[in-house]
Amino acid sequence: MRDIAELLGVSIKTVSNVVNDRPNVGPGTRERVQQAIRELNYRPQVGAQQMRTGTSGLITLAIPSLAGTYFSELAQCFADEAQRRRHSIMLHSTAAGRDEEHSVLSGFTRVLGDGVVFNPLLIGESVLADLGHTIQPTVFIGEHLEEGQLPSGADYVRTDNARAAYDATQHLLAKGRRRIAYLGALSFAEARQEHSTSRLRVGGYRQALSEAGAGAPVLQEVTSWTPEGGLDAVRALLREHPGTDGIVCGNDDLARGALVGLQGLGVRVPQDVAVIGHDNILEAPFTTPPLTTIDPDKPQLASTVLDLLLERIEGYRGPPRVVTTAHRLIERKSTG
Repeated sequence: MRDIAELLGVSIKTVSNVVNDRPNVGPGTRERVQQAIRELNYRPQVGAQQMRTGTSGLITLAIPSLAGTYFSELAQCFADEAQRRRHSIMLHSTAAGRDEEHSVLSGFTRVLGDGVVFNPLLIGESVLADLGHTIQPTVFIGEHLEEGQLPSGADYVRTDNARAAYDATQHLLAKGRRRIAYLGALSFAEARQEHSTSRLRVGGYRQALSEAGAGAPVLQEVTSWTPEGGLDAVRALLREHPGTDGIVCGNDDLARGALVGLQGLGVRVPQDVAVIGHDNILEAPFTTPPLTTIDPDKPQLASTVLDLLLERIEGYRGPPRVVTTAHRLIERKSTG
């Protein structure tokens, strides 16, 4: 910045204002400084900036995987929203397992950015409840959290998974379906925790059936929430319950596999079996037939999370806040 200031005969403060996109610089001066920046190939160093100001403009997004459709789309929403706010997202995958999730809670081996958005998957709920406080400003997303036991320094943004599955099941009931199965049950221990996504969605499905008096729930286990898992599971479901006329899928990837499996079995969708998913992934309108699904509004989720996180980074020290973002059902041809 000193080189640029001397070259142009302006103050270092003026150069700093341009570099940080502050408004109090005239357009002519701004253009001259920007041209000099290009000519001298100047780039601010994040480490030096963090030492000087205490902030880096970087936010860590720690999610279970980048391979799953939902999380890859969610990561893009965070990147877009952060860029709009002149911040950058650093992606951190915890696919390596429980130890990697613990490293996020312990602040990594070195500080990464100004704050963390963290979606825990494998850590036990008791670990989060006993945490006490977070190392960095943190906003949790996903599940596995008891709202009344959030650590200090953290907030929580959630979608209502139980209500979403309830709404999906009610939609099939309103279409006249009465032998409705849930495809997406998981058997591993983490999925049986009280606030796991799987358990909450199963609960919403059960509640809707119970209120409608529509018969006993049918829970079809899957090996994973992937198209492959949906393909295998729908074949098993139809072998055991050939009269099934509606399927609530744990997510859209499962639903994509289920649609392929049903087609292979000669089952017509939606005439014979209606199918609904969850997540409204980009492929949902392009399945055969187009998939009815629950839209959790990923852009709104990202925006709400960053609102809370940036407030904490900028000095908010209040108690943990919990925000539930809205979802909506998008009807397409897979349910008629």
